[in-house]
Parts: sequence; C-alpha cells; structure tokens
Amino acid sequence: MDTTLQHSAYEPTAPVLSVVVLCYRQGEYVGACLQSVLDQKIDVPFEVIVGDDNSPDNSLEVIESFRRRFPEVIKLVAHEKNVGFSGNFADTVALARGEYIANIDGDDVMSPGKLQRQLDFLRSHPEYGLVVHKMRTVDQDTLEPVAYPLPQKKPVTFDAEYLIKNGPFFFHSSEMYRAHLRRRHPVDVGLKSVPDVAHLTQVLMGSRGCYLDEDLGLYRVNRTGLTSVRINNPSRHRECLNDVIQTCQVAADLGMASDAVNQGRAKFYLTSAIFYLEHGSEDDFEDCIESSWRAARIGSKQMVLYAMRRWPRTLRAIYTGLKQMAGRQRASA
Repeated sequence: MDTTLQHSAYEPTAPVLSVVVLCYRQGEYVGACLQSVLDQKIDVPFEVIVGDDNSPDNSLEVIESFRRRFPEVIKLVAHEKNVGFSGNFADTVALARGEYIANIDGDDVMSPGKLQRQLDFLRSHPEYGLVVHKMRTVDQDTLEPVAYPLPQKKPVTFDAEYLIKNGPFFFHSSEMYRAHLRRRHPVDVGLKSVPDVAHLTQVLMGSRGCYLDEDLGLYRVNRTGLTSVRINNPSRHRECLNDVIQTCQVAADLGMASDAVNQGRAKFYLTSAIFYLEHGSEDDFEDCIESSWRAARIGSKQMVLYAMRRWPRTLRAIYTGLKQMAGRQRASA
C-alpha cells in the first residue's frame, strides 16, 4: 500500500481530526488498521492516538514500528497493566487535540475516503454531533462475509433516547463526533463489559446522530471477542446486564426523561430474560422478566413472557419452536 500522507498531516499545526485507535491482543491485525488510517486522503491536519491495553502478544511492537516511521502523526499510550476497554478509551481519548474525533478498534479497517466523508458531513451539518456508517462484517482471518446480529432497523437520524430505548445499531469503529461533546463528561471507567452506549449517550445528549448507509469500513468478527466471551456467555452475561442498567442511570443523571430511561431498563432486562430463557437459566430468566415488567410496559412479547414466567421450561419449548418457524419462513422467502 502507498504510505504517502498529504503534506498537511506532517505540519506541526494543531490537528483538526484525532483518530483514536484502541488495541488489545490484536498484533495480527493492528498493522492493517493503522495502514488504512494512514492511507486516508483528507484535507485537514490529523493525528492518530493508539492506546494499547498491555497486550500479551506483539501488538505493541507493531504499533511502535508505525510510530517510528510516522512520529509526527502517531502517538502511543502504552499501559503497563490491563485497564479494560473503558480505561484504555478514557486515557487515549483524553489526549485527542482535534475538533473532531474518530474511533476505530485495532482489528478493523477504514475504507478509502471514510474520514473525509464523515468530516464533510459534520462540517456541513452543524446540527449533528455524531455521524456513523455501515460496515462490512467479515471473518477475522479469511475476510469472507459473515453475518452479525445488529438490529435490522437503522434510522437515518437518532438521539440519545433512541439508543437508550433500543441499543446501538452500528459499530464503535464507525463513529466520528465533535470533540467538545465528548469532553463535557468523563468516560465512565466503571463500565467493564458494555461501555459504548454510555459513551454515546454522553456525546449525544442535546445533539443528534446520523447514520450513513454507506460501506465505509471493514469489521472483523472476532470469535474470541467481547460478544462471544461475555455477552453470549451465560456465566458472564450478568456483568454485561449490570453495565447497561448502569448506563440507564448515566442517562438519568444527564437529565434524560424518566419514561425513556425506564423503557431502556425494560428493554435491556427483557433482552437478558430471553437470553437466560434460551440458555436454561430459569432463576435468572424469572428475575430479569420481573425486573423488565417493573421498569415499564413495552409490548406483547414482554407481557407473554411475564405471564408465563412460572413455567420456563414450557415457555422455552414454545419460544424455540416459534424461532425455528420464523427462521424457516425467512429462509424460504
């Protein structure tokens, strides 16, 4: 690949854009990630700040090799002990000097023109504080297309209340936002498993986001990533649930309407109730569906699950059958 940057990137002027790269145990991929950032053609000075969370592999060596080649552009935050995603993000984004900040994880890749497209959007639409985009999901090694369970509904515009009620429908690596919105509040480093919704809520309070239905990046689906290890792991799912419930409290503390916050709590508890039901964790299912019901009434699925909460085995058989029927219908459509 051509590693030539536009001249403005090397000038010792304050950067307009800061690209925050988060890395943990991604030595095999972080080089391609950094190269895709450096290959961006953009009409403003920019900087790249890489936070490595004490990776046990060769991630730091790969990052250092790039930093030595591009010392005017790349800065490194090398943690001497593992601080987790939130801690790594907090320490890295704190060094961002730009008017705009773009996020990317160390195993993802930017498509040509990504940064300029998002920057142009934010400069021409001052009413928006965040712009995100579609990403192509691929196997981490083969780069063959793979499915990823993002929500099907992707609104063109959204706000913090939408994310609290529905959760994110895009990837962390697609985000670009105005830095002053991020700087209003400290990153919540207490969130260890699901930190991104709280970050987005802090950025979007009083502003709006836009989703570009344009493929501007490549997302590697990591078989040992957060979703597989924690969110989809029954023994560790509770810490993820605790994080999203804490995120609802973050939203409340920022002044979000109580109805929206309670709907968010109900939705998150309902999602966990279904997860526990499918995995046969009957006590956890009952606890979560009751918590969801107490938080807010959010639809017929919640009502049926709550009404049948005392018969989880029967309910699981019915629910599994309905899912199989729905899957066959989609496959034959």
